[in-house]
Amino acid sequence: MRVRQLTLPASSVALACAVLAAGWFAGPVSGQAGAASHVDAPSTFADLPRDGSDLYAFTSPDAPDTVTIAADYHALQLPGSPLTLYPFATDTRFEVHVDSTGDGKAEVTYRYAFRTEDKRPPGTGAAVSAPVRSLADDAVRFRQTYTLQELRPGRPARTLVENGAVAPSYAGGRLMPDYDALRRDATAQLPGGGRTYVGQIADSFLFNVGLYAKIRFGIPLVPEFNPVQFTNANTMTLQIPKKDLALRGDPQRNPVIGIWATASRRSLDVQGGEDAGWVQVSRMGQPHFTETMFPDGLPLIGTPGGLSDQYQSRTPDRDGDWEAMIEQVREPFGPRNISLATGTEPPDNPRPDLVEYLLHGLKKVTAHTLNKDVDAKAVRPAEVLRLNMATPVSQQPQRETMFDGDPEGYPNGRRFTDDTDALQMRFLMGGLTGVQTDALTKHALVKTPPKPSTRTFPYRPLPH
Repeated sequence: MRVRQLTLPASSVALACAVLAAGWFAGPVSGQAGAASHVDAPSTFADLPRDGSDLYAFTSPDAPDTVTIAADYHALQLPGSPLTLYPFATDTRFEVHVDSTGDGKAEVTYRYAFRTEDKRPPGTGAAVSAPVRSLADDAVRFRQTYTLQELRPGRPARTLVENGAVAPSYAGGRLMPDYDALRRDATAQLPGGGRTYVGQIADSFLFNVGLYAKIRFGIPLVPEFNPVQFTNANTMTLQIPKKDLALRGDPQRNPVIGIWATASRRSLDVQGGEDAGWVQVSRMGQPHFTETMFPDGLPLIGTPGGLSDQYQSRTPDRDGDWEAMIEQVREPFGPRNISLATGTEPPDNPRPDLVEYLLHGLKKVTAHTLNKDVDAKAVRPAEVLRLNMATPVSQQPQRETMFDGDPEGYPNGRRFTDDTDALQMRFLMGGLTGVQTDALTKHALVKTPPKPSTRTFPYRPLPH
């Protein structure tokens, strides 16, 4: 790669840091936060409970015949205290969709719906009145429960969990001395195998502001740090047998699945005041997709109604007809920014390698055409998180996955240890085409998630 010398005025660096900090830390302070992957769509910027932040999918390390899928919402929550409360929205359908045929439509959807029981005395905000050691304690004054349904086209909805318990927002060590016990109370077994946990976790996002500033803004010299280091999020984490996700129930013949998550809120007909059904307001697929592909994707400087907002309301089966999105993938702005920040020569446009990996999957790894029973003519381009369930669990996971000889991890699913910022930088600069890109990320300072994952389900760190 050809490298040129680069300098930047100190005032520009200071301004860049201020913009980045404002975009990220406005969340906890002002009651606002970003959308999918934390900051990417003006329309969902102020809609915290429906604000999807991250989607993960991987073969469960201690139960390799299952897949774990985690959909995180309402990111950038402050560390626990008696007065912090981050409930799930009760007028919203949260759904995880799985496509085994590659047509951008779900063969199975897992739908969560929430209810609230609020027994707090008027004028008080504390959700807990005394130390809590189980979710059955009377000291829990604010409770949430959920229903989890499995939906398959042409079949009646199947209820997997009724009145499931939500682990409440962490109220600090004095009032919740053993949050792990509360999490065990909130873990439900599913009929036919599998389980689910719904509640608060420490955010697992391995995020590096220094790399992000180069990709998004073309700014070098921004200090490397993780802005979610001490923040929490809400999660719906599922563990599902692979046979329930694979085409024709056969994960050996048909190992590839596509996964995305959505939040839809109830809408009213403003003229008649009647229920007008459900409107999708948030969508999550691959990490950092809108930030790295859509120039209007930051809530502070984005354009309401622009591509990032349109993405939130669209379904993957329509992506193949969305020429504006395909054009952004084919001729991305990210490489120019990275070139400006690092002095590295960007690849020439157009970029068929990015179109393949983002919208079709890698041919020998995550493309739906690897499924032996799939109709190749029906496979459509779609922005989803793809997972090859036949890939063995890595005994030594590598943060840069395929570039470090690890076949598991993003873009083959996504684990909590995957460094998606580093990976996106290398993909954008031609790493999939054989260009040597290791120099861009090998000196990165942020190399691990904010808190280590646990060894057993739900694999999420306890909240701060």
